[in-house]
Amino acid sequence: MRPGRAILFGVIGAMAMSILMAVLRAIGLPLSTEIILGTLGGLAPGGAAFGIGLFIHLIMGALFGLLYGYLFEKVWAHGGATTGMILSVVHAALIGILIGFTPRFHPLVPNELPDPGPFFANLGAIGVLTFFGVHLVYGAIVGAGYGHVTAEHQWAPGPV
Repeated sequence: MRPGRAILFGVIGAMAMSILMAVLRAIGLPLSTEIILGTLGGLAPGGAAFGIGLFIHLIMGALFGLLYGYLFEKVWAHGGATTGMILSVVHAALIGILIGFTPRFHPLVPNELPDPGPFFANLGAIGVLTFFGVHLVYGAIVGAGYGHVTAEHQWAPGPV
């Protein structure tokens, strides 16, 4: 396993997700994973909460990058962007279910922050599609950056 690559591209993938969500917020879709994460401790929504949430999001990106690298190497024996995107659908499905429980564990939801609902469904179909879409971007980046695994090189045909 190449943990350095897994962490690096996990962080890059998480940053890409945050950039995409910032663009979407600029056009009116209030999707902010960073604010949800940054206010978990009860901090009021704002710049400080956003910064803390972004930091948490990048750390989570690094940890999920390690998980993806492990799964590429030990479970699927296959890496690359397509494998990363397939894995990201499973990743998004599990995280989306957890987000559905936000009102049960987040101190500011739903009184000060809106309940996102599972898969950000409370934003409508566009929220769900966006949630899965940004995770597909993450998976593609981690998979492409991590690259192919050792087992794939063993499958390659030798010289003829």
